[in-house]
Amino acid sequence: MPYCSLLSIRFSTGFFIYITFRELAQEYLIWAKRQKAFIIKRNKIGQLLAVFGSCHLSSFTSRLVEQYQTKKLETCKPATVHRLLATLKHMFTKAVEWEMVNEEILKKVRTVKQLPENNRRLRFLSFEECQVLIKGCDLHLRPMVIAALNTGMRRGEILNLTWDQVDLRHGFVLLEVCKNGERREIPINETLRRTLEVLPRHIKSPFVFWNGEEGKHTVK
Repeated sequence: MPYCSLLSIRFSTGFFIYITFRELAQEYLIWAKRQKAFIIKRNKIGQLLAVFGSCHLSSFTSRLVEQYQTKKLETCKPATVHRLLATLKHMFTKAVEWEMVNEEILKKVRTVKQLPENNRRLRFLSFEECQVLIKGCDLHLRPMVIAALNTGMRRGEILNLTWDQVDLRHGFVLLEVCKNGERREIPINETLRRTLEVLPRHIKSPFVFWNGEEGKHTVK
């Protein structure tokens, strides 16, 4: 149905005719051709059409979209689902501009919250990979890399580590204030113990890993 015809078909009471998602998709694809990422967007619209093609725009609810979101998360990464929903929401934004649906439906679609994206894969280095990493570092950086590999401490925690936080006798590092505001004790294994025991200490600096004559903890 031509775009101009869609805009003109309304009931005298002000209610929109039952325009389907497929009809919206057809108009949206025409509009989207001007964009550089048209091929990617066309693929997303195709996925949405496979599910919502015959649905009337006026039948969309938050529950309907959330059910779709949940189903897609069973087979897709959160980032992929996020982009599909972003496309769906923008389609309904344009639908309101084009007078194909009222704002109440758009509000229902927009209330569906995007899920946090975390597509990172947890991976542990092998012993051989750790050795290659350590050998590839400058000499003054090697102790810090060893500490990171054997404790999981963050960069800031390592750079700000002071000797009064290190208990070699009982074998732990005490972090007074962590990201969640709680104290944390980190065990010192034999590899880290040997590294710390031979580290030179700066006479005027409290830092375990220091740099320069003044013993500053900043790595340059």
